[in-house]
Amino acid sequence: MKQALWALGWAIKILWISVIAFGVTVAYSAMSLRAGLGQPRTLSSNGLVTIALPFFINNTGFYEMSDLNITTNIKDYNGTLVSTSTTVVPRIPPNSAIEKTHNVCINMDYLTQNLTHLIFNDGNLTIDAFIAMTFAHAIPLQISTSTTTWWGAPLHNFSIGEISFDLVTQKMTIPLSFENHSPLYINGTMRLEIYNSHKEYLGSGTTGVSVLSNSAYEGKIKVSVDLSRLTEKGQAHLYFESSTFSLGPITMDW
Repeated sequence: MKQALWALGWAIKILWISVIAFGVTVAYSAMSLRAGLGQPRTLSSNGLVTIALPFFINNTGFYEMSDLNITTNIKDYNGTLVSTSTTVVPRIPPNSAIEKTHNVCINMDYLTQNLTHLIFNDGNLTIDAFIAMTFAHAIPLQISTSTTTWWGAPLHNFSIGEISFDLVTQKMTIPLSFENHSPLYINGTMRLEIYNSHKEYLGSGTTGVSVLSNSAYEGKIKVSVDLSRLTEKGQAHLYFESSTFSLGPITMDW
């Protein structure tokens, strides 16, 4: 009986030593972990604005990291969800390093259909990041953080200037202006439908638009109308078509 108790006591001691050793080596491995972010890049293609966030992780510890999950939720300045993006890394063996890129994607068609204010107005976007992983196949780790990034609107400060009329040609000339604060190259066609104060359709006109990123646009659209039906005030319905996004109708008073 004494030998059995003696053996049990040693077994318990060895178990505790193993647990403590495991805890110490896990803590050391976690403390020696190196990670960082590179320089973010903004790209645009096929109707998507992508914020590319390069990152690296150097696992210099004794244990494997697995099931790394990086999820980001972007919200506009009203708190409305804009997009969700996830990057998964299945495993990072001990004494190895990885370099990956987490792509935060914003669908321009989704914005034009649901969040039109982001097309016309600059502002801050909130990025909520959630990072989870399993360490040594036993210990789950989770980190959450939040930051902001600047959003530049492609049609910032869109406005209609002073309208002029030609009684001879029965045409009205409508000046248009906006600033492209986005990373997109805007190349497409803009169309205006003109209505009087009685909501009667008077005519429409189109013009080509080509604006580089961080550039201003000033142009004019000529519309043939029956001036006898023209009222002092009215409405213009804006439509925009390009390879990047489509928009309209957007109603504006003139």
